[in-house]
Amino acid sequence: MQLCFSITLSIAVLLGNSIKLRATITGPAPAGGDGPGSQVCPMCCQGPAGTPGIPGLPGNQGQFGPAGVKGDAGVNGQKGEIGPVGAVGNPGPRGDDGVGLPGKVGPRGPPGLIGANGELGAKGQKGEPGETPDKSTNRVAFTVTRMSRSHSSTNHNTQLPFELAEVILPGTSFDLATGTFTCDVPGTYVFTFSVGKYGGNSLNVHLRKNDDWVVSGLSTDSGPNEQVSGSAVLLLQQGDLVYLTMLGRAWSTSYHYTSFSGFLLYAD
Repeated sequence: MQLCFSITLSIAVLLGNSIKLRATITGPAPAGGDGPGSQVCPMCCQGPAGTPGIPGLPGNQGQFGPAGVKGDAGVNGQKGEIGPVGAVGNPGPRGDDGVGLPGKVGPRGPPGLIGANGELGAKGQKGEPGETPDKSTNRVAFTVTRMSRSHSSTNHNTQLPFELAEVILPGTSFDLATGTFTCDVPGTYVFTFSVGKYGGNSLNVHLRKNDDWVVSGLSTDSGPNEQVSGSAVLLLQQGDLVYLTMLGRAWSTSYHYTSFSGFLLYAD
């Protein structure tokens, strides 16, 4: 606002000075308009110079001119030449041969035989290979079964016979008719039995060693399809007998519900 007022005041002063200067130069014009006062004196009638006006404000910045044309690319310099290869150096002197550390001392061999006069005896001939022991006698095992539907006994000392040999290894002595195993190889043996009980009858089964009672099984259940079983580990000497005795009524079929097994665990 103040700037506009200053500009307006400056213009008014300039116009006032211009009108005053013109009235001084020309003077009053005659009535007819033909006198000398109607002509402007170009040389002697010029009045004093007016007071310089206030400088105007700077104008706005002009627009940028168009960009100049891109100059030509400079010329690349030429690649320099490869310098000469340096001379190969002379090989150095050969190093000394290395010496390895000594190895460990081996074990001392057994002393040779000394003869009667102090000299070493001659090496003896190689001996004949020894005989391979027959291990078949240590392979003792059996499994025997019954197929008959019923076998009854009224005495605890009645031996239970068997009818079928499932497995009897060579060297194993077993009598099916009496159900008796005879020990030929002393050692530790394992025996197991499982005997089917007939119907609602009771059944006692005993594993016997010679005349000793080892283990027993009992079933007095009135229901069918019952099993009486047992097992034992026995130390046997040559000639010992192992068998089953029973009291009651045993039962079996072709499915072999009654069986007796034994095998040598360790030979003496």
